[in-house]
Amino acid sequence: MTEQRWPTGIFVACFLLSIGANAYMLAPASILPLLVEQFGVTKTAAGFAISAAVLGAVVIQIPGGFLMDRYDNRRLMLAGIAVFGPVAIAGTLFSSYSVFLAARVVAGLAAGGLFVLGTNVVAEVFAGQRQGFVTTLFISSAPVGFAVSQIAGPSLGAAFGWEAPFIAYPLVATLGYVVFRLSRPSAIRSGQPISVQEFRAAFHNRAVLLVATAGCCSYLLYIFLNSWMPTYAAAELPLTLSQAGAVTALLPAVGVIARPTGGWLSDRLGYRRRAVVIASFALALPAFVVISQAISTLLFAGVMLGVGFSLQFGMGIYYVYARELSAPDVTATSLTIFTTISFTGTLIAPPLGGWLVERLSWGPTFFVYIGIGILGILLVALTPDSSPNAVESR
Repeated sequence: MTEQRWPTGIFVACFLLSIGANAYMLAPASILPLLVEQFGVTKTAAGFAISAAVLGAVVIQIPGGFLMDRYDNRRLMLAGIAVFGPVAIAGTLFSSYSVFLAARVVAGLAAGGLFVLGTNVVAEVFAGQRQGFVTTLFISSAPVGFAVSQIAGPSLGAAFGWEAPFIAYPLVATLGYVVFRLSRPSAIRSGQPISVQEFRAAFHNRAVLLVATAGCCSYLLYIFLNSWMPTYAAAELPLTLSQAGAVTALLPAVGVIARPTGGWLSDRLGYRRRAVVIASFALALPAFVVISQAISTLLFAGVMLGVGFSLQFGMGIYYVYARELSAPDVTATSLTIFTTISFTGTLIAPPLGGWLVERLSWGPTFFVYIGIGILGILLVALTPDSSPNAVESR
């Protein structure tokens, strides 16, 4: 545990950093027509602007974990913000879409690094009995960032041009870094600097790999619903695409409540992370059966709210669970092994969902995802329960 003179300030700083980073990752989603017009590309090509940043975020995870375990996290945060802001802004200064995508990849590297770095910092500063709740409260910054992007993006783009969101969100992250420095943090790292051998050994931790793969299953379900439910509702219900998107927005929005609730409950249950994650899957899967039937708009909205809560109820726990299952000096590396494998679900889910719908139709596709959820339950069932004591004892 890393003692700090103002831990609340550090938490607020990391929360702001995460909001800016996650809002930037999703920034193109709400202004795709503006990108199509600006760069003269198709809607499909414009969609790659999202994938480019996600790809960068996935690539940085494992190297970032090694650096977080080896070096003072304060220096890494400075490096991350020094790359994120300038590169994100520079990407808006060129008329070439290829250059813009390249900038998105590099800025995505920094944004993804800042998010997992913030997770590690918060977990270190609040290690012990409050870790589950405080870490999952921090993880709720991700859906807050998504919501900020969806709400503010169109207004910023209309008022100041397509470049505005890509400039504004890094500025939010920069504000977070200013708060971080004002909090005057002392050195933050997971333990003693690790060796290359210890780094390699982290990849053979069976429990962490099982949790990471289960996390991939959760993200496959979550991102599939986020990506395809507007299209499904517009086709199957008396809703326009815009209305269907607004109803589907209930799914990520409820994560602001669901993620810290899962952390609080697991702490209250004696740090039983596994039970909460299994319950998250079990409560979510019936929603896929309900959606596959002919339902009303009101019931669809209720299902989006319920499945969004149940899935995210367990998703924040993974970050704590992976750290607690790791060897003491490689908790950051174990965390990034988790994020690398689980975030792969974010990359795979949209094209996999589209391919399944095209080949099988909607009904069978929902049951494929039920199978993915059952696989997630089995993986977690094979994983031992963890304890915060090992993390706190450092």
